[in-house]
Amino acid sequence: MSFSALLVGIIVVPLVGALLTPIVAGRNGNAAGPWSFGVMSLTSVIALLLLMHVVEVGPFSAYLGGWEPPYGIELRFDEFSASVSVICLLGTLAILFSFKYAAKELPAGRLRYYYTLLLLNLTGMLGFAVTGDLFNLFVFMEILSLSGYALVAVSGKPTAEMAAFKYLIMGAVSSLLVLFGIGLLYSLTGSLNMLDISRRLAGAPKAPAMLALAALAVGFLVKAGIFPVHIWLPDAHAIAPSPVSAMLSGLVVKIGLLGMVRVYQMYYGARVLDLSAFNTVLVWLGAIAIVMGAFFAIFQEDIKMMLAYSTISNVGYIVMGLGLASEYALIGAAVHIFNHAIIKAALFLGAGALIYQTGYRNLTDLRGVGRSMPLTTAAISVGAVSIVGIPPTAGFLCKWYIALGAFEAGQPFFGVVLVFGALFIFVYYIRMVNAFYFQEPVHPEILDATEPPMSMLVPVLVLAALCLVMGVLGRIPLTFIEPAVERLLAPLGG
Repeated sequence: MSFSALLVGIIVVPLVGALLTPIVAGRNGNAAGPWSFGVMSLTSVIALLLLMHVVEVGPFSAYLGGWEPPYGIELRFDEFSASVSVICLLGTLAILFSFKYAAKELPAGRLRYYYTLLLLNLTGMLGFAVTGDLFNLFVFMEILSLSGYALVAVSGKPTAEMAAFKYLIMGAVSSLLVLFGIGLLYSLTGSLNMLDISRRLAGAPKAPAMLALAALAVGFLVKAGIFPVHIWLPDAHAIAPSPVSAMLSGLVVKIGLLGMVRVYQMYYGARVLDLSAFNTVLVWLGAIAIVMGAFFAIFQEDIKMMLAYSTISNVGYIVMGLGLASEYALIGAAVHIFNHAIIKAALFLGAGALIYQTGYRNLTDLRGVGRSMPLTTAAISVGAVSIVGIPPTAGFLCKWYIALGAFEAGQPFFGVVLVFGALFIFVYYIRMVNAFYFQEPVHPEILDATEPPMSMLVPVLVLAALCLVMGVLGRIPLTFIEPAVERLLAPLGG
């Protein structure tokens, strides 16, 4: 099988799997979990093969129907598309975690739809990562968005439905802005292919080109949940089923950030605008998000709400890295897109395991749980240390590169903001670790809790291990991120 066929297959396999899930699931829906796990396992193998190929030969494309761009549909796999490997890994682990979790937390009649929506959500993310044209980028964004709204509300609880409605409203605003930006670019260039747009945009009028940039950027930043357009994020992430929370925080918000990377690829390649003022806005947005997300997290008692606000803070690190626009900062931002996904999935799945076993979600109620669930709390603690950025964990490398990028860009103030934000993050995560290990239980039955079933514990431990592995072997993501950043900056003389 050719790599072009594999590139098509990474979208077709989960999409067909999603469409067949209600049929395969059976009357009670119990077969939906194993079926979805098998579908994503196959998709993960395809992702691994594509990743190995891009490391070996660099970016490559597949042209559907034999029609080359700008007229035909192009699927393109570059180093940023390597995010499919993380999407497949976290999707597979979230589905495994869901075997017991979903059976307990969701009405039986909704199980088949839950797994169908998970596969559709993953299909949308995979398609977004590998599409080469803006029309299909929008289509895949809508697939992941619509399935995401439904996944937040899938439990049928009034609070979940309200959170999903808020998510839907903000998502609609995001989609309209992105569609408006795509329409403007098409009117300016007569093309929807991203590489072709980059070539044709060079001679476009500056005012509409800037308007298109602004519309796309705001739309994608709403999708990423950056402060102050984050209002959908805390409730959606905290109230959704924990596997869904892990995917929303670890993956879905990164799609908005990957969209920002695609915008940069088009505009940097075209050299149609001086982006210094735009980058300054991004840097300040990122810096404010770092501080405000961490500030709000400090005052949360609900463990999942704390993790949700932490996501806002860490999105700020990535946006600040993009705005600094130096080589080190962009490398740090790109690596943080990958590593934060692993870290936050470990934290949300670990929190879900605690809630599943104890029935409690507030830190006060979870005091002393480390004595009865040592493996789960140890995994959460590893994630906490990693998200703070303490070496040798996965979070350290990203933040170190972004801090170096701030000095490289001649803006040391933002390096100080980064450190200040990390200290804030340390404060609220040390509260969590302190409650687990060093405070007496409020509820005596906490000491009788046991570790979750293996289908839930294994994903948490695997992700916690990756938090350490990706810190020790930090050069692995750099091997394909560094060339991509160099190509991105090349038109600017970077």
